[in-house]
Amino acid sequence: RDFRNHLRSCMHHLKFKSCLADPDVWMCPALKDDGTEVYEYVLLYTDDALVISPNAEQILRQEIGKYFELKEESIGPPDLYLGGRLSQVTLENGVKAWGYSASQYVQEAVKNVESYLASGKA
Repeated sequence: RDFRNHLRSCMHHLKFKSCLADPDVWMCPALKDDGTEVYEYVLLYTDDALVISPNAEQILRQEIGKYFELKEESIGPPDLYLGGRLSQVTLENGVKAWGYSASQYVQEAVKNVESYLASGKA
């Protein structure tokens, strides 16, 4: 609970607001280099953070990194978040976007259930 309160305080200090629909999604209005208005998002779950922004690495290193120790090897384009695979895709109109697949998470969940059932504890 103390960590969560500290996290909320830090995110407010960084001018991010928690989403009413999901309090683990934080958002902040920003401008892209060309002046386009966008929102930057930080998705937080326990000690995992996923930053969606044209300046994601800067937000992690220079803003969130002021308050929390970050693992250097975990900073960069994401490939896994909360058990699901992330991949960058290019849409038909040329826009780059991120895709999320929960298949790895589901496969692991099925393995866990099968193992539990096989153990005879069910």
